[in-house]
Amino acid sequence: MVAGEAVVLYWASRLVFDRVLQPVAGRAPARRLLVGILRLPGNLLHECSHAIGYLLAGYRVKQIIPFFADPEGRGVCRPGRPWSPLALPWLATGMAALLPLLTGALALQGLWLWLNMPVGPRQLTQGLVEGHVGAILLGLDYRSWQTWLFIYVALSIGAELAPSDIDLKKSLPAVFVAAAGGIVLICAVSSLGPEVPLRHAFDVYLGWLLNWTSSILDFGIMALALVGIPGALIAGLLRARPR
Repeated sequence: MVAGEAVVLYWASRLVFDRVLQPVAGRAPARRLLVGILRLPGNLLHECSHAIGYLLAGYRVKQIIPFFADPEGRGVCRPGRPWSPLALPWLATGMAALLPLLTGALALQGLWLWLNMPVGPRQLTQGLVEGHVGAILLGLDYRSWQTWLFIYVALSIGAELAPSDIDLKKSLPAVFVAAAGGIVLICAVSSLGPEVPLRHAFDVYLGWLLNWTSSILDFGIMALALVGIPGALIAGLLRARPR
């Protein structure tokens, strides 16, 4: 289920990028400036998430280049030398490639709570699942700067949290090894008797970790669904104007 939610969040992010960010782009300096403003928070978080992934996997970070300083306009995070003797290059690359999905969703939930939005994270998720998107949109206070700040930052993070095609290819070995290792570990622990303390602790902590990750990814999906609607409308209006 968590893997499925990650895939849905990935495609939701790509949809925001293609339907909101891309239509705004154009040759006019004002269009390029607007796209840059929209991308800035999300791209910085994206590249910093890569850096956190490398650090957690045992590598130093050599260089972080945001999109506006990258000739290709993408942004780059380059790892340095390993700080841990247990560092594995393929594992570090995979972790760094996929971490923006989790950090992006976590940042969206943290921003929602910090801005004290009128609906709690669980209520937002439940409301959108039940199809109350219109009611939630109408219930937001559009006279409040907090609402517009969340829409702006959520669109920016949402458009940038999906791993690029290059990141996905680099992450495949780590994903396959992690999945295989997880299956073997779960089977090994499950073979223990239910009265064994190790199995009980494993079940409790694994369940907590999966539930926490699932709630974060769920909120990310729902937040993108919420801000994607007004974002698509604004992008449609801008696309109709000359470039």
